Amino acid sequence: MKKTVIRYLVASPTGDIPADINKLDFPLEKDPLKTSYRVYFSAITDFLTKENCIPLFQAIKENLQIQTSIDYPREIVIRAEKHGALYHPASIELLVDGKRIKFGLNVAITEKGKHALMDEFCILKMLHNKFNLPYIPKPYYIDELNSMVFLLEEWFEGYHEFHISNTKDGKKRLKLWEYGKGNRFLTNEEAFEIYRQAAMILTLYYDIESFRLIFPWHHAAGDFVVKIEGFLDKKIDVRLTTARGYQSFMGFDDQRISNPKIALVYFLLFLSIQMRIDKIDGLNKIVWADDFCVDATIKGFFQGLNLKTDFRNYFHSTEEFIQLLKSFSKKELIKIINPLVKQYEQTKDFPIINQNLKQHIGNIYSTLRNSL
Repeated sequence: MKKTVIRYLVASPTGDIPADINKLDFPLEKDPLKTSYRVYFSAITDFLTKENCIPLFQAIKENLQIQTSIDYPREIVIRAEKHGALYHPASIELLVDGKRIKFGLNVAITEKGKHALMDEFCILKMLHNKFNLPYIPKPYYIDELNSMVFLLEEWFEGYHEFHISNTKDGKKRLKLWEYGKGNRFLTNEEAFEIYRQAAMILTLYYDIESFRLIFPWHHAAGDFVVKIEGFLDKKIDVRLTTARGYQSFMGFDDQRISNPKIALVYFLLFLSIQMRIDKIDGLNKIVWADDFCVDATIKGFFQGLNLKTDFRNYFHSTEEFIQLLKSFSKKELIKIINPLVKQYEQTKDFPIINQNLKQHIGNIYSTLRNSL
């Protein structure tokens, strides 16, 4: 690692902050073990430079899609990005052969986090092999070192979190957390497109045959991110940063009661609920997204279905499935959705779901009849 300069930064809404040498012994936020920033940065450095950087070089070559040899990085920038309940994500920026290459690095410290990260590595690999889609990070390699687990993965450059936030006039709107530039409120049109793409992504990864879906995910955790480019002709692109689980839901893995059509109805209804749940600024009071989120979710769901190759194995057309949905009365939709809502009863999200359920059913009923 001769001649390699290593810098340590902490991300903030106003821009990167160099790690303060006088604060390196402060504990990481949300870490029950009180691991210090000094230990955190040192462990990441050991992970990146282990085995004379051979695993890192392999990841760089895979990222650049090259087979030729490369020089040691001239510079490594390790940036603490955020702190979650399970992981402490960082970004890794490397200057190699005159090119800047960036990776994401999830760091797990607790036993629960370490087991979750190992599972996530396997899930990400499986989903990439199964679907070959670009919407979740590509995992490069995982290892355990210094009592921590590290997962080096693809970094979605220019993508940022978004959360519902309070406006000065007392309304609630989606806000983009554009680190380095500050935060800004999004228009309803931008928010609609974000929800639409998020629903499309989750539908694309839904397995119609086995009823498996990516879950858990939550807007409050910042699991979805978005990149918005342009001014008049805006380009909006959404990605999902995590795949912590991929299992069948609601007992549909029991082949005695399995029915792809009914399972797909439940998946859509589940999507319509989960898509609306957030927290103010990702941290505070649990909130419910505006009604247009339902329209966006249903639109994204059907766009995802139209792109799925396995959809035609079970349905003649999307129109056939639309007609099935339109055949349900409001009372029938309530009866169908109740088992889903019951699964939320032991969660903090349940009160706001229960409070808004009747109107939510009305939104779904209206969208199915007027917007499809």
